[in-house]
Amino acid sequence: MKTLNSPARAHQSGAVLIVAMILLVVLTLLGVTTMNTSSLQERIASNTQVQTHAFQAAETGINQAFDDNLAFDVTCPESPSCYRGGATPSSFAGAADSASYETIFLGFTPPPPGSLYSATSFQAAHFNFRATGHSGNNVVMRKINLGAYQIAPKQ
Repeated sequence: MKTLNSPARAHQSGAVLIVAMILLVVLTLLGVTTMNTSSLQERIASNTQVQTHAFQAAETGINQAFDDNLAFDVTCPESPSCYRGGATPSSFAGAADSASYETIFLGFTPPPPGSLYSATSFQAAHFNFRATGHSGNNVVMRKINLGAYQIAPKQ
């Protein structure tokens, strides 16, 4: 039996092993970078959700202010003893978010043009509503200001 000595086989120096190791290192670095990016995206999504909860709580405060008959008091002057608003605990998706609101009477003006109300008999009472919403863990706070008017008979 004859053995064949190939000259190409004698000159191999293990380059495949080095190339494979380099590829494994590159793939490992790529995997670690992907994990870090995924963790960052998860934190961004969580923060966005908390901010949305706080904004929704503030909107709930505005809605509560509109539902509150005492919020439209035009006889109360600017003083701390007057009713200015309230707090509305509410729940969004299992989180204990909360909202508070404040109402400020700004003054009277004639009814807006085109409203079909007589300026001699009616007036517009202007209010500023301020609502503050807090996320369940009180980390994020959102504020909403809203102006509104109510047509009332002249006094």
